[in-house]
Formats: sequence, C-alpha cells, structure tokens
Amino acid sequence: MVAQLLRLRADLLAGEVRGSARRSVLVVVGSLAGLAAAVLVAMAVTALRTADPEVARTVVVPVGTLVMVGFTIIPLAVGGADQFDPRRFAVFGVTRRDLAVGLGVAGLVGVPIVSVAIVAVAQSVTWMRDAGSGVLGVVAAVLVVATAALLVRVGCALGAWLFGGHRPTRDAGWLVTLVVVVLAIPTVSLLLRVDWVDPRSTELDRIADIAGWTPWGAAWAVPAAAAVGDTGGAVVELLIALAVLGLLAWAWWALVGHLLVTVDDRASVRSYRTLGWFDRLGATPVGAVAARALTYWGRDPRYRTSYLILLFVPIVVVPLGVAGMPWHWTALIPLPLMAVIAGFLPHNDVAYDNTAVWLHVASGAPGWSDRLGRLTPVIVVGVPVIVAGSGVSAWLFGDAAAFPVLIGVCVGALFAGLGISSVVSVALPYPTVRPGDRAFQQPQAAGVVSTVSQSVTIIGILVFSVPAGWLAVLAFTDSAARWAMLTLLVGAGVGVVVLGLGVVVGGKLFDRHGPDLLAAAQRN
Repeated sequence: MVAQLLRLRADLLAGEVRGSARRSVLVVVGSLAGLAAAVLVAMAVTALRTADPEVARTVVVPVGTLVMVGFTIIPLAVGGADQFDPRRFAVFGVTRRDLAVGLGVAGLVGVPIVSVAIVAVAQSVTWMRDAGSGVLGVVAAVLVVATAALLVRVGCALGAWLFGGHRPTRDAGWLVTLVVVVLAIPTVSLLLRVDWVDPRSTELDRIADIAGWTPWGAAWAVPAAAAVGDTGGAVVELLIALAVLGLLAWAWWALVGHLLVTVDDRASVRSYRTLGWFDRLGATPVGAVAARALTYWGRDPRYRTSYLILLFVPIVVVPLGVAGMPWHWTALIPLPLMAVIAGFLPHNDVAYDNTAVWLHVASGAPGWSDRLGRLTPVIVVGVPVIVAGSGVSAWLFGDAAAFPVLIGVCVGALFAGLGISSVVSVALPYPTVRPGDRAFQQPQAAGVVSTVSQSVTIIGILVFSVPAGWLAVLAFTDSAARWAMLTLLVGAGVGVVVLGLGVVVGGKLFDRHGPDLLAAAQRN
C-alpha cells in the first residue's frame, strides 16, 4: 500500500506539470522558487557554523519556529483541495493502519517537505561543533522533517473536514496565510543577516528562549541548547519535541480513523424567533439602516473578511521589533493603524448592497439617516475597542500618559475616515464583490474609479490626522501633561467635526443621486 500511494503521489505531481502551458509554467517556477529559497536559507544557516553559538542560536531557533508555524497555518487554508484527503480512499476498503502509514510516507514527497528538509540538514551542519551537539543536530533534523510532514497531513485533513465546504472560512484561511507570508519575508531576511545580530541583545535571546519552549521551536532548539552548554534545557526541549511528534502522530491516526467512517455534515437549518437587530433598534430610519448594517457585518462573509484583517494588524510589530525598533515603542503602532483601516472600510459600502440598495432609495428616508446608520457597526464596536486597546498599549509602553494620546489619535482617525467614507461611498462608488461570491473575487470593471476612491479616502484620513499626530509627537517628546490632553481634545474634536460634515454632505449627495447609485450598484 505504501508503494502504491507513493506511485500515486508521483503521478499526481507529474500531472501538475502535464496540464496547460500556463499551469505547467506556474508549477515549475513556483517549485523552483521554493527550492531556491530553501537553499538560500540553508546557505545562510550553514554559514553560522563559525559564528558564536549564542549568535547562531538567536538566528536558527526563531527562523525554524517561524517555518513550523507556516507549516501549521497554511495546510489549514489549502486543506479543502487536498488530494490525499483520507475520505477519498474510504470506498477502496483500505485498512486504517495501511492508509495512515501510506499517506504519511507519501506526504514526504513534495516541494514543501523537501525544502524544510534542506534547511533542517543545514541546521545540523551548523551544530557540528562537537560530538554531542552534532548528534543532537542530526536528531533534530529528523524530528523537524517528521513534525513538518505530520503538521501538513493533520492540517490538510482538518482543513478539508472542517472548512472544505465553507467558502467564508476558506477565504479567511487564505487571508491568514497571506498575512503570515507577507510578515515572514521581512522577518526571515532580517534574522538571516548575521552581521546584524548582536549576541549581547537580550531581546533576541528572549525571543530564542521563548521560541525554543514552544511546540514549533523545540526541535530546532535542542542542538542549540547543547551547543551553548545548557544540557538540561536540551534534554527537556528534546522531550517536548518528541511529545509534539507523538501527539501529531496520534492526531493523524485518530483523524484517519474518524474520516474513514464519517459522512459529510449536512447543512443545518436555523430558526429565529425575533427580528434581531430590527427589534432592538426600533422603527426609525436610522435604526432600520443600522439594524441592516449590523446584520450584514455579522453574517456577510465579505464584511467578515474586511474586519478579520484588523485582527492581524498587531502582527506588524514583529518585523519592526526584529528590525531594531525598541519593543515598547512598537506597542504604539497597531491601534492607530487599526483605526485608519476601520475608517477606510465603509468607503464603498453602498456597492456591497448590490441591487438591494433600492430599499434605501425607494423608502424615502433622508439620506443622512442612511449615512449614519451604515456607520453604526463601526462606531459601536470601534470606540470601545479604541478605549480598551489604548489602555493595553499604554501599559505595554510603560507610561500612562500614552492613554489619552492614543485615544485622541485613534478616535480622530476613525471618525475622520468614517466621515470621508460617507461622502466617497456615494460620490465614487465602484464595482465590488457581489453577494454570494468569494470575498477575494473582485470584478474587473472597477477601473480608475476604485483607485481614486481609495486614494481619496486614505489621503483624507491622513490629512485630518495630522493635528492629532503632531500633538502626539509633542506629548512623547515633552513630558508636559497638557500635550496629552490637548491631543485627546483636538483628535476627538477634528474627528467629530469631519464625521458630522461627512454624514450631512453624504446624505445630501445620497438624496440627489439615489437613482444613479442604484444603476452603479447593478454594474457590479
């Protein structure tokens, strides 16, 4: 059975190349790029053999941990297209043991596992400084490859089982993958700059220490701990790596047994006893629009994908911290960036309605009520998040004076963005994802209007954030408390004024151009 599955794996890989010319070129180029990247990383890791063990440890362990995190997340996103889903073999009468072992061994054949094997062998070369660390380096390489292979199998099986038939979740998985890849590129490139690493850096040592005790970094940290003389730590980390490998093997065995006898879940039917937000917000124009907007933001996958982006914004501090920015300063970055993105999100909200915008046009409700109602979800969630996030950021920064500063900057950016979006979404609507389509399935007819609309919104947010931003700089460079409070007042004041003007102007434009909006929405 193992031999048959290996032949099947080889045939499937060959079939990827035998497709259309475009597909064949993409597969070949992508595979060569992945192998080339692995070779480059391996060369950089091997060059650390002559470096101080502490320096090599602060590079190898975090890079290896990041690689294993990728092997955890990406298979969940692509699991729905896994050709080795155990359920595909349920009708052939293959035993659980043969299938689990066969698929596990066949999973070793592929560019991802070959790439991680190249890096794993390179790290074993790095630790060949004495007999103990050299042997542990070889053991670590075997553990890394086996763990990566099982992570792929378990992740793909879980992704296919849990998310294979759910389009919104697949889109969210691809979003997570994209974020991880984008952040991994600068982080790895910075970590592999050997001359940049300072062996006296306590922050880098702390990162390596923490990474080495995680399930993703334990195997990489075993020879590193031995090389720096921490025998006890090497033993414990080896036990952790073995335990992780055992748990993954057990999970794979359990998943194969479960999927071989499990029928796909059928769609469930939900019953509702009330009208939800429409009951809670009352029968007013603003309340009706706000209830509809809250329902969309809670259930529509297009909106979910938009605000899921905000959850990954704090990760941007990782490359900045690795690049040398003091970690306490990085605590001030995520929240203002989240506020800017949140203010930008409704800039094309009308187009998301598609033909349903006729409800707003035909109802005769004043335009300002439509503008204000659509902003309700972002306001009622955004303001509490800003207050709570400002408290957390100020605590991480280590200065309570940062609390009012962050509130002023973030509220100003959020409200200014919402005000500008209220005007732009009426004046410059452009085709967007249709209801029921994938969140990333953008139409081709947007043209230059989308670029202008997005640019105007972003530039407007940045321009109206300048006063609060300048006062924030003064607050951090001058210890006087008045700058912090002035930042709060100016930021919130400018934001409220822009929001009010945006609702009024956008409402008038909505009243005047309602039929045009309906025609524009149908061009999606």
